[in-house]
Amino acid sequence: MDGPDSHRISVLHVDDEPGLAETTAEFLRQQSDGFSVETATSTSEGLKRLTEAPFDCIVSDYDMADMDGIEFLRAVRAEYPDLPFVLFTGKGSEEVASEAVSAGVSDYLQKRGGTERYTLLANRITNLVTQHRAEERLRTRVQQQEAVADLGQYALTGCGLDALFERAVESVAAGLNTEYSKVLEYRPADNKFLLRAGVGWQSGLVGEAAVGAGEESQAGYTLQTEEPVVVEDLRTESRFSGPSLLLDHGVVSGISVIIGTTTEPWGVLGAHTSERRPFTEDDITFVRGVANTLTNAIEREQLEGTLRQAEQRYKTLLENFPGGGVFLFDDDLRYLVARGDGLSAFGLTPADVEGKTLAEVFPPAVVERQKPKYRAALDGETQVWTQEYEGKQYRLSTLPVTGSSDKQLGMVVSMDITGLSASV
Repeated sequence: MDGPDSHRISVLHVDDEPGLAETTAEFLRQQSDGFSVETATSTSEGLKRLTEAPFDCIVSDYDMADMDGIEFLRAVRAEYPDLPFVLFTGKGSEEVASEAVSAGVSDYLQKRGGTERYTLLANRITNLVTQHRAEERLRTRVQQQEAVADLGQYALTGCGLDALFERAVESVAAGLNTEYSKVLEYRPADNKFLLRAGVGWQSGLVGEAAVGAGEESQAGYTLQTEEPVVVEDLRTESRFSGPSLLLDHGVVSGISVIIGTTTEPWGVLGAHTSERRPFTEDDITFVRGVANTLTNAIEREQLEGTLRQAEQRYKTLLENFPGGGVFLFDDDLRYLVARGDGLSAFGLTPADVEGKTLAEVFPPAVVERQKPKYRAALDGETQVWTQEYEGKQYRLSTLPVTGSSDKQLGMVVSMDITGLSASV
């Protein structure tokens, strides 16, 4: 959302004649309440002022004592290549205009009698700043989208959650140009957050600092509202009080979103500044995108952990399955576990099977018959049949595997019934 000052235009007017500088500034202020105009009476003072405060546009005379307007323009362009710059001069010539264009001037306007020149100047400034802001927003939005995409790719490399959190807070701080960013992990048993990762905070706080999850904190309020929370000025905030983590760092503005779901929140992602500043809808979308990436990675890590535990349990239970073989497979028909002393009857070892698909282990005729039964198990059905393999009879069963994992799993149990079949 835009703050109350987001549409104001801050202008630095540089002219070494103080009277003319102030006259131009006053005319510009009269043209629009949205103009904030400051003056500098030398180019050296103008360059110094640029380092002290941000400006949306520079208006400069040409004929000045310490350096002319073109030299001043080049000096500005060396540090601020995209800042709108208007050469407003009484010395007009094609040569000066051509040189100004070559040096990167945004606009060139001659001083003439009458107040209409100031009206024209104000219009030129407004148009330049509006265009510049639109281009800046577009560049920022593209950079933010690229940052979310890069983070998503990094999450797929198996980097681990701690490394991903570090990359995330760095991306948020850079994408929003904020001093501070953080990942807070919610600890419901203590009703607190733990600072898991962060940028800008005092040494020793990451991994140690705790933040209350009640109404005393922006993070706690974020969980309660279930929506992104933007703070324009913490000093006057009435929805919640500031926790010591923010107050001790002089935080004024900030933005925070939930990591996880509103019903099962994992934590909060936030960014903060020590100066009052607005956050746009694009900024909110960016932080949400990063939070969604973290949510997906956390859910994937939890799912894989549950699956590893399930696999280990099955390996332990089936390590010495008597007289046959047991196979645990996923929805790709890839074997996760293959155990039982009956595997040797197939001329197989666990290493020959685990990590491979049905089609990679068995010949096409076996695959053609068994594949529909594997699929039936994944759909929740149990099937039993007999099948001959290399001169022996086997009873096979496929059945679904249920558990805490959301991933579909199935099991095949194979029993050698050759002797039993002959005796019947």
